[in-house]
Amino acid sequence: MIPLIGDLITSGSPAQIAAGLLLLVGGAVFAVCGTALAFIDAKEHRLPNRIVYPWAGITAGLLMLVTLLLSDLPGLGRAVLAGLIWGGLFLGIRLLHPPSVGMGDAKLAVVLGMHAGFLGWEAFAAAVLLSFVLGGVTAVVLVLTGRASRRTNIPFGPFLILGTALALVFGS
Repeated sequence: MIPLIGDLITSGSPAQIAAGLLLLVGGAVFAVCGTALAFIDAKEHRLPNRIVYPWAGITAGLLMLVTLLLSDLPGLGRAVLAGLIWGGLFLGIRLLHPPSVGMGDAKLAVVLGMHAGFLGWEAFAAAVLLSFVLGGVTAVVLVLTGRASRRTNIPFGPFLILGTALALVFGS
């Protein structure tokens, strides 16, 4: 994402500069909301709607504006589809086996899917993969060190946020 924003801001085109600045705003909102949600989920095992819903609305609005400025309708379609896929996957898991995934995780996955999907399918796949790898490795380490058991509920939101952030920062 960083190279894309840099290219847009230095392009000389007013529309592209504006799009780059909007993506920077989206990144700042991601940082603020993601950090708050990660700490809340780690402490309280919940992802409050009062943060997730506004973040989703801001993200959708910013991506629509960027789409208009860049004439990148496929990017917006990817973002929406990625959000629906990731959120739908988590919702399906929640309905089949409720203890596995919380509804907050499913709602958060929609927002994170929009962010990663806008950048591309590779960024989306990397976000999903990194989230699961980070969460899985942490769970294994906690179990092996005796700080958790197989039945311990480990909040997944921080790993969703961190995995997506890494995919966005280091993605093209």
